[in-house]
Amino acid sequence: MQKRLIRTKPVLLVAVLLASTALVPATSWAQAVNAGEVSAASAASLPGTVVAPSQKKIFHSSTTTRVLNRQIMDAAGPVAGSAQILSYAPGVNVTGYGNSGSTKYTITLDGVTQGWGGYGGFTGDGAIGVTLNNIPVVDPGSALFQSNMIPQTAMISSTAVTYGPGEPVNRWYNNIGGGIEYSLIQPTAKPGGDINLTYGSYGQKNIEFDFRTGLYHGWSTVIAGGAGDGNSFRTASDGFKSPNENYSIYAETVKNFAAGNIAFGGYFARSQGYRVPVIPTTAQPGVTITGNPGQPGSTLYSQQTSGFNSALPFNTYEKDDTDALWMVYGKENIHLDSATTLHNLTYYENFTRVHSRITDLYNTGSQQDEYNNPYTNVFGDKLWLTEKLPFNTVNFGGYYLHTTYNSRNNFYNPADGGNKGVVNIGGKIRSSYFNIDDFALFAQDDIHPISALHIVPGVRFVSFQTTYSNNSLQDFGFAPGVVLSTHCPLTGTSFKGNVNDQGASCGASESRNGVEPSLSANLQVLPWMSVYGSYAEALRSPPVGGGGGLFQAVDPTSYHLELGQEFQAGAKFHVHNNGFLHHFLAGVSYFHLRYSKQSLKYTLANGNTIEANGSSLYKGVNAFVDDNPIYNLFVYGNVSYVNATYQTYVTGAGATKPGTSYAGRTVPYVPTTSFNIGAYYNYLVGDTLLEPRAWYQYTGTENLFNNVTGAPSRQTMPGYGTINLSFKVAVPLQIPYAGKKNIDFKLTALNVANNRYNEYEYISSGGYFGTANGGYLLAYPGAPFSIYGSIGMHF
Repeated sequence: MQKRLIRTKPVLLVAVLLASTALVPATSWAQAVNAGEVSAASAASLPGTVVAPSQKKIFHSSTTTRVLNRQIMDAAGPVAGSAQILSYAPGVNVTGYGNSGSTKYTITLDGVTQGWGGYGGFTGDGAIGVTLNNIPVVDPGSALFQSNMIPQTAMISSTAVTYGPGEPVNRWYNNIGGGIEYSLIQPTAKPGGDINLTYGSYGQKNIEFDFRTGLYHGWSTVIAGGAGDGNSFRTASDGFKSPNENYSIYAETVKNFAAGNIAFGGYFARSQGYRVPVIPTTAQPGVTITGNPGQPGSTLYSQQTSGFNSALPFNTYEKDDTDALWMVYGKENIHLDSATTLHNLTYYENFTRVHSRITDLYNTGSQQDEYNNPYTNVFGDKLWLTEKLPFNTVNFGGYYLHTTYNSRNNFYNPADGGNKGVVNIGGKIRSSYFNIDDFALFAQDDIHPISALHIVPGVRFVSFQTTYSNNSLQDFGFAPGVVLSTHCPLTGTSFKGNVNDQGASCGASESRNGVEPSLSANLQVLPWMSVYGSYAEALRSPPVGGGGGLFQAVDPTSYHLELGQEFQAGAKFHVHNNGFLHHFLAGVSYFHLRYSKQSLKYTLANGNTIEANGSSLYKGVNAFVDDNPIYNLFVYGNVSYVNATYQTYVTGAGATKPGTSYAGRTVPYVPTTSFNIGAYYNYLVGDTLLEPRAWYQYTGTENLFNNVTGAPSRQTMPGYGTINLSFKVAVPLQIPYAGKKNIDFKLTALNVANNRYNEYEYISSGGYFGTANGGYLLAYPGAPFSIYGSIGMHF
């Protein structure tokens, strides 16, 4: 079989790299060393650009926010994607099957989930908001954020994690468990740029750049991009290494004038990679690397027998996964008078995804191959006013967005007359269209009668409308003899044919509305200490699409908006400069989230789904600290404890049976404890800056999901930890015709102890490998020891 090779062609990047000598020289090396980081992240910001909350703003805020700066984000490694960097925030757990930004990961924040890494058992999928430059990048239809749509993290200047729904003015359509903001490199007042190149383990290569024009007649522009490719750390016996690649490009320009500012921007990213299959932790009869137990030399496929990080050969299993995002936007901030500012955000997004599987010897038959190519188009606008008064700041406004989401998929076999667009007898298809309208009105008032006290009442009215139709007959061709099965969840009627259509045969339209109240307060009790508390409610419409769920498999008239009710209380500590505390910021918070009226849908390996419903309770403690105890030493730490249980969990319920209850079970894949600590030290030897770094990351025990019962299990997987090191040498170099440039050389080593661990495990029902028995574990191992060398140039 011909392997589908993927190649990166960063021609544009090379051209820009060669043109870099035309840039304006950077500031002095001494100034750069004092800044601690020589990059776009340290450049001065402009009005109209996205800026991470300052330590002072976080200190006075009545919400819990953790900002990851460039120093902390670097801990994820130079080829990490947007998901991996989140693992250095308290209460965040990240699981995936890859080792770069090209592949997808699942994110949990205080136990609530976002993203799809190709496996199930997670709760509240899609109930975390994600924004890029304050623009939502969660698909409103599937409710998922595909993490490989932001594969190049050197383009990110900061990441802010908000715990709980947050303030009404900042909330979008799915912020029940929290929000994540990725702020890309912004236009700056002065010109500059960065180029970074990386090469490392498993053939991983990466190049990233950003160029900033500085102000010119009130305009300032940034162009940034990157490209990377490499292999998985899991290698098959035939030498197949599951290659992957990614690239992204971004531009934004800002114009400042007397009455305010306007900005226009665009972003595109595409990531592609082979998805390595799960591996049994122990040998199972009949599960071999060739898919043929009777073939001579066919080794049993498991971590015990074929190797801990082994994979199946290309001719036994291959599945290619591609995701892409187009986004264009415009922003306006207009000062109507000295106290009133009008804000507007308009954006368009296109999400596309292709899953293509043309070999799976463990899934032979009429559904052997898969071609899954859904897409989503989104248009949105958000308009609001800010009124600054002597003792309060009022924000009020709203947003509207329209989404068209198609969930097309075809399970077929060419031997039976099928192909990507043709359905064969015994196949399985869907092509559901969801037209979704989300609307919100919000108001909040930051009341501060004295500078030490902030009280913020707020409210949102939200409306969700979804219209469903099935276009399988129009979107597919049909092999001779095909008869579609049909079903209508509205009436319960069905007809059995020889092809399973996962979409419903009857159209439907449903609308739901609700009100979200909130109240928060922050009191500065000492010059260096504040206490705060908040209560907020948030609603969201359950996700649609995939192989089941509302409209397709579940009667849409029966659904409720999912509801999150979160209480938080905590304290923050901030010292600018005193003793061993320099730029010191620390926080500790208690949270209590009741997540009710949940529509729980788990997708299995064969594309079918398990439908359940219930409510869950999350409570625990998060804490963080940043400090420069001495001038050239930076330390940080994050720790969390989470207790997550289902108050109700019912699966298998129907019109004539009550279903099975698993109330009281622990929510799967929520680590009870997790923490990370790190230290960076830099010192000068002449004009050369030396910076050793060391950090440790630990993820605690997690409960598993059981595919046999279709429910959470009491069985757990062990915790794991990794030790990581890096060393950077930075020197000023005089380059002919280009002036003085700041060059750094960096070596990064991850999991230096080469600890063997699994990031994810679940209890198989036997369906994945077609075994007669179930009850054994399937796993995704974590990355082993990896080392990367990087060269950076900063202007």
